[in-house]
Amino acid sequence: MTRAHLALLVAFASAPLIAQPTAAPTVNSDRPILVEGYRTHAETIVRDTIKGAGVLPLARFEDRICPGVVGLGSADANKLLQLIRDNVVSLGGRIAKPGCTANATVIFTPEPAGFVKKLAEKEPGYFAFSPAGIDQFTAKPRPVLSWHVNEVRDRDGNELGNSRELGMAKQKILNQPAAAGAPMNARVLRNVGATHLYTSSREDMLFGFAVIDAAKIQGKTLEQLAAIATLHLLLDIKQDGGTANPASILSLFDERANSAALPQGLSRFDQAMVQGLYEPKENNRSAAQQFSQIATAIRRSTPEGKD
Repeated sequence: MTRAHLALLVAFASAPLIAQPTAAPTVNSDRPILVEGYRTHAETIVRDTIKGAGVLPLARFEDRICPGVVGLGSADANKLLQLIRDNVVSLGGRIAKPGCTANATVIFTPEPAGFVKKLAEKEPGYFAFSPAGIDQFTAKPRPVLSWHVNEVRDRDGNELGNSRELGMAKQKILNQPAAAGAPMNARVLRNVGATHLYTSSREDMLFGFAVIDAAKIQGKTLEQLAAIATLHLLLDIKQDGGTANPASILSLFDERANSAALPQGLSRFDQAMVQGLYEPKENNRSAAQQFSQIATAIRRSTPEGKD
């Protein structure tokens, strides 16, 4: 993301925030699940949380991750940025050096849907949606809207460049004319070495965005906000994903009866989902293999090592 694009995000999200989060003491990530007796199958967690899990190849960041924060005051933004960077490292991700160009950006704004629509009009290259798809994506009010810009590469990470849509999208992202849709290079994917476990291509995340409703952050700590942002940036989260599990940080903004405790950070299951996708050296795995490795990581994260 260029500095001009980051300035654009700042302009879009510059409306006054209703509340600013405050820092809280560090929380032990090994705490027990919040709701006693809560149990579910690992496979159900994966299906309910990650978009396309078990059906489509899952994308992940292969380039070093450079988080960015927009819409908070400088002091809180810097603290949140460091917390996200720490989360990424603890989960097995690779972080770019300070001063890098952001490719994983969390944005706080009082009107997430309106922000997304304006951004889609100004920078359509950041979306794989049609105008009708943008309307559908923003139709239901949500505290977090997240999406990624992905690219199919060969199993070694080389850009394929034989896709008209890919060439036009990348040119739009770089603020260059999307003329002719000519291939960006002449590499062609060949189905060499593909098996039922491995494929000849992989899905790479180029950019990730998490837009958080600033009206919902009152009473939330920076640690909590960093945790939910991290999960949305590293995984392709279903827009209503994870809320059925009250221990998941994805349930942070859900209403709770009888003043039930909020999750203070990433749950064991949250961490396991990320680690299950990011720990394998290669990501040219079949959809079924990715699904299995994430579900296995969740099972191993429980004290009994099973559901």
